[in-house]
Amino acid sequence: WLCNDLFALVKESATTKEGHTAQEEHSDNEESFFVHPISMEYSKVDAERLGLLIALIVDEVVSTTQGKKIIGSLYKEDLSSSPKEIADARGWKLITDSTALKELCHSLILDTKNQKQLEQYKQGGKHIRKMKKFFVGKIMAASKGNAHPELLQDALDEALDEIAPGVE
Repeated sequence: WLCNDLFALVKESATTKEGHTAQEEHSDNEESFFVHPISMEYSKVDAERLGLLIALIVDEVVSTTQGKKIIGSLYKEDLSSSPKEIADARGWKLITDSTALKELCHSLILDTKNQKQLEQYKQGGKHIRKMKKFFVGKIMAASKGNAHPELLQDALDEALDEIAPGVE
């Protein structure tokens, strides 16, 4: 997916001489309309920076969604910084600290705005799954999408067990 995104950026940058984009259809000789051929050799992201970005994703420093944002920045806005520098500057880093995630869960579950949902959760049964999804959404919004999804589920389960023990 990351290489597909990069290729799409290369294709998009192959704008025509008349201001048309590569996606537009042209009659006759289409090749003559493009500023450059649609080829990865015209990519503004070199192999080293692409590799560094892949490493950040594999190491779970950034999410795949954040990776897509970073590839766009590497290609269009910041042609010299490393992926890590861009992630740091923009706050695009996964929260993987279980203590921090648990504190975030506690604060949102106990927020007075969410008391109705907490009471629904305490009813158990069919409400458990629905309210967990609600809390995940709120926590992801509060963390600006930076909470590690799997670790967040574990932290949320622990926080809910502490706040509402024995709910089934």
